[in-house]
Amino acid sequence: MKPWKRIEPTTVTKVGWRTIVSKTFIDNRGNQHVFDIIGREGDETAHIIALTPDKQVIIARQYRTGPEKVMEELPGGMLSPGEEKTETASRELLEETGYEAGHMEYMGYSYLSNYAHTITHTFLATDCRLVREQELEHEEEVEVDTISISQLLDNAKHGKMTDAVGVLLAYDQLMKLQENVS
Repeated sequence: MKPWKRIEPTTVTKVGWRTIVSKTFIDNRGNQHVFDIIGREGDETAHIIALTPDKQVIIARQYRTGPEKVMEELPGGMLSPGEEKTETASRELLEETGYEAGHMEYMGYSYLSNYAHTITHTFLATDCRLVREQELEHEEEVEVDTISISQLLDNAKHGKMTDAVGVLLAYDQLMKLQENVS
């Protein structure tokens, strides 16, 4: 299959703090389609699977308005302009949880969805230690807790988090770490 051809017009609309980009494409059969894509082109986020020295996973429990549930999420957030993804991961872990990583390893990236521009980078942080209080933004409400690696895997399998793809990216390393705990 060949990629579709993007044609103009492209429109950008702000809805609250979200950006919607409407793109027009010609498919391989000559049909024209318009798709609304969430986020600006080039948006990137980073999230962190953070483990304490005793291999407990640090979670950011948050209410999520899409599913209308409290979810056990990975700490993370948007890359700031000019910021490297590792810097974002370290900053977001510290701001959302108060924990600092002893070691940080890049696991890979995924796309938020097929109707989003956002690329999400996943990191595995080990030897994380609590060093200060949270520093949350006005719209954030985050409860920090720790869970086992097996509970994290269960959360990812059973719809208890929105960032389960990150767990898949780190699955092999998590399984090795879990074996060392047993």
